Amino acid sequence: MNLRVRMCAVLAVFVAVNAAFVFAVCWAYGVLLPGIVGGALVFLRHGSVAFDFVRLPISWPAALLLIGGFLAAQIYYGYRHLLSETRGTVGDADHAVTRIVRRLAMTADVPEPDVRVVDDETPSCYTVGRFTDATIVVTTGLVATLDADELEAVLAHELAHVANRDVTLMTIATLFLEIADRAYHAAGLARRALSDPSGLSVGGRVALYWFLPLVALTYVFVAPILWAFPAVANWATRTLSRTREFAADTAAATITGSPLALATALLTISEATPTPATDLRTGKIRALCIVPSEPIAGDETASLPRVRRPADTAHRRERVTAWLEGATPSAPVDADDPSGTHPPVEARIRNLSDIATELETEARP
Repeated sequence: MNLRVRMCAVLAVFVAVNAAFVFAVCWAYGVLLPGIVGGALVFLRHGSVAFDFVRLPISWPAALLLIGGFLAAQIYYGYRHLLSETRGTVGDADHAVTRIVRRLAMTADVPEPDVRVVDDETPSCYTVGRFTDATIVVTTGLVATLDADELEAVLAHELAHVANRDVTLMTIATLFLEIADRAYHAAGLARRALSDPSGLSVGGRVALYWFLPLVALTYVFVAPILWAFPAVANWATRTLSRTREFAADTAAATITGSPLALATALLTISEATPTPATDLRTGKIRALCIVPSEPIAGDETASLPRVRRPADTAHRRERVTAWLEGATPSAPVDADDPSGTHPPVEARIRNLSDIATELETEARP
C-alpha cells in the first residue's frame, strides 16, 4: 500500500478513535451510570424498570463540537507539553544548526521552523508543531557526534516531517495516547485502593472519601469501556510513526542528495542511544525522535560543539555495507525497535542504500 494512502487510512482510524473516546466518556457518565443508579432505585420501588441505554446524553451537533474541541486542545496542549522538556529561551540564536535549517527550508520550499538546541550529551532530535508552526529540538550531543553532512541529513529528515504535515498529527497522537492511558488508569482507582492503598495519591484518597459510590461504579462499568483505548491509541501511534519515518527518510535523501549520509547518521545515533527500558506510554516523546530514545530534558543553549568535516562517499558506502552484512562488531544485535514506534534501523538503512544505488546509477553516463 502507498505510504501516503496508508498514513491517511491510519489518520482516519485515529480521528475515529478520538471520536469514539469522546462518545464513550459522554455515554458512560451521561447515560450508563445514571441509568444504572436510577434504574436500581425505580426497581426497588416499583419492581420493574425500563430504561433506554442506546442514546446520547447530548445532541449530534454538540457531540461534533466536543470532538472538534478535544482535537484542538490536543494540538495546543500537546505542543506545549512536549516542548516543556526543554527549559529556558536563548532567543533567535544564529548558530550552525539554525543556518542549516534555514537553507534546507528554502530548498524544500517550506516555512522555516524554530530551532532549539538543548544542552544534552545524548545524540537525538525531534520535531513538534501545530498547523501554523513547528519547532526542531536538537541536542548538543547530536552536533558533536555527527559530521556536517550527517547533521544536514538528519535536519532534512526532521524538515521532511514538517513538509509532510505529520508533525501536528504525531503531536496529537502522543498526547492522546497519554490521555487514554490516564483515563483508564483513573477508572481503575477502586482496584488500586484494594490492591495497593498506600500507593494512592492525595487526589485519589479524596475521591474515595467523597465519591466512593461513583468510584466503584466507574471501575465496574466504565473501566471495561475505556480499556481498549490505550491499546488502540498505541497501535495508531506506532503505525503512524513507522510510516512517516520511511517517508521522511526518502524525502531527506531527495532534499540533500546524500542518502548515505543519513544512513551513517542513523547508524551512529542508534549505536550511541541506549535501548529504551520502558514502554512507549511512559515516554511518549520517543515516537517523535529520529530513533527511539529517552525524552530530551535540559536547558536550551546557543553554545554548540564544532561541526566536524564530512566523510567521503566511499567511506560511507563501506561502513553501510559492512554493517548490513554484519561485519561491524559494534552493530546492534537486534536492529528492530523494541518500543515498536520506529521501523527497524536495518530496514531504514537498506532503503537509503537502495536510494543511493539508484542515484549513482542515474548519474552514470
